[in-house]
Amino acid sequence: MSEKTSVKLKGVGNKFIRLKCKECNNEQVTYSKGSSKVICNICGSELASPTGGLISISGEKIKEY
Repeated sequence: MSEKTSVKLKGVGNKFIRLKCKECNNEQVTYSKGSSKVICNICGSELASPTGGLISISGEKIKEY
């Protein structure tokens, strides 16, 4: 019997995202498939909210990692 090896593949669409707050221009990094609200650390406005899959972004998306 031949021996099988398994390789873990990087998931598609799972990225970190840098968001910019529309109110105070603060930048924060969050996960693209977050399960909780992302609140700005400076002014307290909501930057993103969970949708059951990818997050819904209400701030400005700067960069994906």
